[in-house]
Amino acid sequence: MNSNSITEELIGIGKTGAALTRKERDKQLRKADIMRAAERVFAQKGYHNAAMQDIAREAQYATGTVYLYFKDKEALYFSLLEEKIKGLNLVLKEATGHIADAEDRLRIFIHESLSYFQRNQDFFKIFFSERTKGQLVKDAKFSKSPIMAQNKELVLKIIRSGQEQKVVRNDFEAAQISDILGSIFMNVVFDLFKDAPRDESKLKEMSGFILDIFLNGAGKKR
Repeated sequence: MNSNSITEELIGIGKTGAALTRKERDKQLRKADIMRAAERVFAQKGYHNAAMQDIAREAQYATGTVYLYFKDKEALYFSLLEEKIKGLNLVLKEATGHIADAEDRLRIFIHESLSYFQRNQDFFKIFFSERTKGQLVKDAKFSKSPIMAQNKELVLKIIRSGQEQKVVRNDFEAAQISDILGSIFMNVVFDLFKDAPRDESKLKEMSGFILDIFLNGAGKKR
């Protein structure tokens, strides 16, 4: 989700036919300004080194104004993380919803996920790199949020479709297989962030690698 998407999401474009008042619209636009500024500051300084004063300065608002919208840095971080995952869910639903073949759905799901993480890598580098004990506890809390529940259900739907079409083995629960796919994917994403940005052909190659390892394992082909 890019900065324009954040603005559209916050002011409710496309959600309802009701027009916002000017006061409501201005409030939502200020919130979007703060979230865009936070994304830039987190990318430059990292989560732990960033301060609310830095974010306020970047957004060109008083620090007190930032606190009117977010009670602290953690609340701001998770609001931004929620918007990013919400954007990922929308991308994946649109890309895979009309695909009937289970293997094609898996391939598109993996590629679109990689592309999304790459497009938003400045933010997600923070999520993957700052793995302190406290941060892991916070991430575990976020993993139980409604947005993450939607993401997990989307993945489970794809896995179950694969089981029904006998593309994915069905001697394990779909949730277990989903966790395996997630582990493979996240390790590849973590490696992706350590290098320079990849071009489209490289992303397709990496998508194919993930799909092959997931469906066929790491054993030597006979």
